[in-house]
Amino acid sequence: MNTAARVCVVGNAAIDLSVQVNALPLPGETVLAVESRSDFGGKGANQAVVAARAGAETQLFAALGCDADGDRILARLIDDGVNTQNVVRLSCASDLSIVTVDARGENTIVTRNTAAADYRPDLHTLLDATHAGDWIVQQGNLSAPVTAEVLDTARRKQRRTLLNPGPVRFDCRPMLAHVDILVVNQVEAAALTALDNPAHAAAALHDAGAREVLITLGAQGVLWCDEHGARLAAAVRAQAIDTVGAGDAFCGTLVAALAQNLTMPIALRWALSVAASSVTRRGSQASFPDRATMRDLRNASADAE
Repeated sequence: MNTAARVCVVGNAAIDLSVQVNALPLPGETVLAVESRSDFGGKGANQAVVAARAGAETQLFAALGCDADGDRILARLIDDGVNTQNVVRLSCASDLSIVTVDARGENTIVTRNTAAADYRPDLHTLLDATHAGDWIVQQGNLSAPVTAEVLDTARRKQRRTLLNPGPVRFDCRPMLAHVDILVVNQVEAAALTALDNPAHAAAALHDAGAREVLITLGAQGVLWCDEHGARLAAAVRAQAIDTVGAGDAFCGTLVAALAQNLTMPIALRWALSVAASSVTRRGSQASFPDRATMRDLRNASADAE
């Protein structure tokens, strides 16, 4: 039996302030909120929390401000079983995202990323904290040079890599030779390739160097492209009320599944079912299934093979 790999997320952590509205405001328009709430977020922290709840040994490399929000975020990560030994504190405000969600579950997000922008992970510490075969996961919240450096180091030292480059702030295609799995949504894929057809975009990103490309298509599922071509993994049907964090639920579950030696088809089914579960609740980390539900969804995904 193969030993499970570990998951190391290198990214950001934030407080999410969510505002529920009937319709997203147009430029210059003021609308009344139906309700508001504060939650824990940040794509890096989100994916680490999901991976930990999915049973993977998970650690987070990230930066927090030296403020009360940073204290709250750190305590929440520890409560969720994420190793925070390499979460550093910087002399700035912790990151904050303002999320506006409409009645259909669609959203817009504005982010303050001072801590993430100033963060540069120590690569020697990163290598000491991981072994060959472990997964290193990144998003698009850190700078392009930092992202490229982490991916290059990971590949040279036989770590496996998953890149989920949202938000797309730079062209990650030159980095894809160091990426085992690239996860993007349809909008991000089009932004990177200038191709609106997901199958064509997936092929282009695979040709650019990514070993496997996953394009999430919302209610349609996920397009999976590798050296054997492209095929669709069907979505799990759900009545969405809030899509915030669904992509992070997918990525965190996927990498946890692969770290636990599940096959890609089972990993995709499990990740899609967790993402579907998350959109039926409001919030970011508050919407993610708990550990018991994660196990149930895993078992159902394995039984479906």
